[in-house]
Amino acid sequence: MESKLINLTSLSQQALKLGEKLCHKADTLVKECKNDIENIEIIYPKLRFIWGELGVQVQSVQKLKKIAVKQNEILQEFYANKEQELSIIIDKLDNTLESLRHKHVDSAIRENAVAIERAMARENNSNILGDLEKGIEFDLKNKDLAEKPYLYDYVEEQGVQDLKTKTQEEVSAIQQYHATSSTILEQINTQQKQLDEMLLNNNNISLEKSGMDFSHKFMDLEQEASSMAETLVSLARNYDQVSAALKACQLHADASLNLDISVLEKDTGLLPTIVQELQEGLQYIESLSEEVRIINHIYHVSYDEANKLFSELDNFGSSFENFSNTIKELEVDFEKSSVIVDRFLDELLNLNMLYEEFSRAYDYMIIEIDRRYKVKEQHEKLIEDYSNKLEGLYFEESKQRDLFLQNYGRYLPEDLCPPIREPPIRYEIITKDEIKLPVLSYKTLLEAQENLLKYKSL
Repeated sequence: MESKLINLTSLSQQALKLGEKLCHKADTLVKECKNDIENIEIIYPKLRFIWGELGVQVQSVQKLKKIAVKQNEILQEFYANKEQELSIIIDKLDNTLESLRHKHVDSAIRENAVAIERAMARENNSNILGDLEKGIEFDLKNKDLAEKPYLYDYVEEQGVQDLKTKTQEEVSAIQQYHATSSTILEQINTQQKQLDEMLLNNNNISLEKSGMDFSHKFMDLEQEASSMAETLVSLARNYDQVSAALKACQLHADASLNLDISVLEKDTGLLPTIVQELQEGLQYIESLSEEVRIINHIYHVSYDEANKLFSELDNFGSSFENFSNTIKELEVDFEKSSVIVDRFLDELLNLNMLYEEFSRAYDYMIIEIDRRYKVKEQHEKLIEDYSNKLEGLYFEESKQRDLFLQNYGRYLPEDLCPPIREPPIRYEIITKDEIKLPVLSYKTLLEAQENLLKYKSL
């Protein structure tokens, strides 16, 4: 028995020492990897910026060349596309608004809104304005609510028309931007080739992986290291157990015959597998940390190269400026107008989507109102059941307390424990806020349900 325990202790100690070594190395690699990632996070935006600026120089030359040759064609194509896009969007918006003109608002909803406004007005009357002045404003408000039988009545018609007009004016203004582009100098082609060659010879790395990308992997790495640490704890626990068993066996030789070491033998038998898992975890950490180390080195080398290259590009600056000045004014005007046109078209498109969703939301609101009433009924049933149960518990507790006092109360001084003579707590369920939703007609609910089926079939 003792020899078995000595062997188990030796195996466990060896596994523990190896595990400590592996975990120590893993911890060191994690720290080094963290430093590398921090360095990448610092240099990556600088590196991306400087290579981006170099790319901008090349793109600028390409744009100048393209704009000089294609400027008129681009303007004409832009106008044609935006005019067609505007026509499509306005047709969609008009159709959406037309559907709102024919979609009724349930009278109960309007009456409910008027009632709520009336209650709010009465409350405000007492706090802010005199009765006469507030009464006039309130009557107009009720009149507005009462005279909104269709969803279209809630549309801001003037705002829609203003946006249409402004968009049409901006699209039409593109027609005014016709001008002749300057001829591209032959030097642009020569200098463009020189730039391309310089970038091709120096920008030989990928900037797809940033420090943030590696930070996500680092979390996996830390998790792996944490898992290894937990495994090391289990190895230490196993070593403590077999050591304790060996010590007990040596101190009490007679009792050693009664020791059951089958569990310890089973656990010790798993040590090779556990150590292998630690080795695999370390291999994963080594692989990732090496990848990060290499990227960190490459990024620093590339940053130095980019700085040198950027200095050389200063010689091209004056030439680029001369080329761009010939077409800059028209380009700036066109870019401003195109941005405005796109923004107005997006606003029109969003406006159409808003009113489409308004129509859908109304139907879903009808279903929601019906659902809330059903929930209210469920709550009321639960309240009734709980109230009855609480009341029964109250009476049962009262009987128990009365019985106790009848049997023992006369023997207890009143100042010994005054609360023992108190009656039981009586609970009451109180509704905090009453529902203020309108009571819908069956027709309205049926129409909403039919519309929802249409939405789901689209």
